[in-house]
Amino acid sequence: MSADGMPDMAAVYDAYLAAVRRGERRTAFAVVDDASRAGLPLGDIYVHVFQPTLREIGRLWQHNEISVADEHLATAITQAAMARVYSQAMVADAEAAHTLLAACADTERHEVGLRMLCDLLECEGWDARYLGAAVPIESLVAMVREQRPDVVALSTALPAHLPRLRAMVAAVREVDGNGARPPLILVGGRPFVEDPGLADTVGADLTAPDAMHAVTLLREQFRRSA
Repeated sequence: MSADGMPDMAAVYDAYLAAVRRGERRTAFAVVDDASRAGLPLGDIYVHVFQPTLREIGRLWQHNEISVADEHLATAITQAAMARVYSQAMVADAEAAHTLLAACADTERHEVGLRMLCDLLECEGWDARYLGAAVPIESLVAMVREQRPDVVALSTALPAHLPRLRAMVAAVREVDGNGARPPLILVGGRPFVEDPGLADTVGADLTAPDAMHAVTLLREQFRRSA
């Protein structure tokens, strides 16, 4: 435990990463269940446990220290753990004040970061609609035209997919809002963490290094516009 009585974040991360590396799903669940029951907030578990675990798994895969199968197993365990702790979190019941559509670039399959963003926004009272990985541009445009979201969040993990993400941004910009305010476009993923200026390059309005920062950014954005 830390000085404030909360679980030690580094210890939770180390235990979770070790369980995931061994492929021990139940042990990984037990680690986050214990942390959640001890009062560790959902956002902290997402950003300080799940996110760095997946980044470390990605690093190990890139250095050929684990296999593709190991990487896929780690991702699957973490997605299941996310669903588990999210179901235990307090979710706002009030009518949603804002809406968000979230999608990965249509060539992108790394989707966990967007799932984190949607879960955290739902806990803030948003209507966050998660479209998932590899969303075709025409499908995204049709959804934006139909639902008129306040925000469209787009993500890619690989620099090679930035041209497709740029095309998605441009397509959303071209949607006729029939007088409605166009959606803000938020982008994220590893390329934007390494170079936030890429957000301007692809034509987006906002970027954030992780889901918690994105929630804070959107909260402030809509507080100013209220």
